[in-house]
Amino acid sequence: MAQPNNANAKGYPVRIFVYDLSQGMASLYSQQLLGKQVDGIWHTSVIVYEKEYFYGGGVQSDNPGQTPYGNPVRKIDMGVTTKTQSAFHEFLTGIAPRFSPSKYDLFKHNCNTFADESMLFLTGKTIPEYI
Repeated sequence: MAQPNNANAKGYPVRIFVYDLSQGMASLYSQQLLGKQVDGIWHTSVIVYEKEYFYGGGVQSDNPGQTPYGNPVRKIDMGVTTKTQSAFHEFLTGIAPRFSPSKYDLFKHNCNTFADESMLFLTGKTIPEYI
């Protein structure tokens, strides 16, 4: 598999896309309904090698911004990775059994868990805590 051509001298750029699955409704109504402010119901994905990787019905990838989650509300630069795309794909193959559809848990094992583990592999960083 050919490597993407978006590498610079330091590596491949890595970003997190953050989507609000409530499309703003959590921010508007959470205080009245839950008694506390919730700014969003966050879905995250990892953008690297000109692809968007995410956990939804298993580990998936698509062209950035073309996923079923609409438009991201935030795009966060997370630095660069020196890992090759093939090394990342090997990593994804290794974790795929833990990220099957049957392993999904809304609060404990979700898209944010996937993005966090992927980010640790790629950059040694975690996703922002507010997510």
